[in-house]
Amino acid sequence: MDRRVTSTDVAQAAGVSRATVSYVLNGSAGQSISAATRERVLAAARQLGYTPSTAARTLRRGRSDLVLMLLPPEPLGRALAMIVDAASEQLELQGRRLVAHRLPGQGGAVPLVHSLAPAALILTTALEETDLAALRAAGIPVASLHETLSDPLSPDLGIGALQVRHLAEAGHRRIAVAVPPEPGYAWRVEIRLAAVREACRRHGMPPPLVGHLRLDAGEAAAVVAGWLDGPEPVTAACAFDDDHAFALLAGLAALGRRAPEDLAVIGAEDVPLAALALPPLTTVRVDSGLLGERFARMAVAGPPAAGGAELVSLVVRASA
Repeated sequence: MDRRVTSTDVAQAAGVSRATVSYVLNGSAGQSISAATRERVLAAARQLGYTPSTAARTLRRGRSDLVLMLLPPEPLGRALAMIVDAASEQLELQGRRLVAHRLPGQGGAVPLVHSLAPAALILTTALEETDLAALRAAGIPVASLHETLSDPLSPDLGIGALQVRHLAEAGHRRIAVAVPPEPGYAWRVEIRLAAVREACRRHGMPPPLVGHLRLDAGEAAAVVAGWLDGPEPVTAACAFDDDHAFALLAGLAALGRRAPEDLAVIGAEDVPLAALALPPLTTVRVDSGLLGERFARMAVAGPPAAGGAELVSLVVRASA
């Protein structure tokens, strides 16, 4: 088996010391190395196919070139997959590599981070304050978009607030929210419900009714029937995401009802099928690519300056 090419091999081929090779390949500043010597080292490295040892570099610096992204304990949907892709692409441009990992069970985040020794940590999910403090105390940069939001009452990026604002401006006063019942979604359901409730309060509307439903037409029909036929009939519903909005539309169809005549429905994320729904789905578009890029830049350079492109926007179609 061919052995790995080492910096010693490069040094011998270039006729220089290992220290010189290290200075050149690591781009160390403050070293009086001539341009000719630098080019000789780089040419030898290219010719031999030398690649630096990630493990050795990690041991030297106490940090790897990896950026760890902790994901929520829920299925990897389209929006989250796009965030991972965009962050990975942006970090590669900066010479880093992204590792995505689901958030371990209680108390497992700190050991995981320490075992990987990442250059930075990206949080797309909530982390216990004690764990967060321990990681920061260890000098690990943490990129958490929630800490940079101008409105601390919209920790779900403003999705819930935008949904409610659209419905309120359309004249709806009694609304409901459809959310998944699975435990893996609990952290994000909690912040979405908090955002929707606060938005309703700001618009002078009563608190929303909450329906937990799986992606099942019969289950959705039962939830919708309860909303429409209750003592205070609901006229509009915010869905946790576009998939749950599709479930609401299916539930309406099963009841012989329609959107928006019987119940206005608004989704979130704007997946490609949203425009093909019957009726086409009004939703809140999330710029997952921009969000992933912003996470990556925050991991390397710290919190972004105020302002910049909006992460969410309203897409008005026929359902609401």
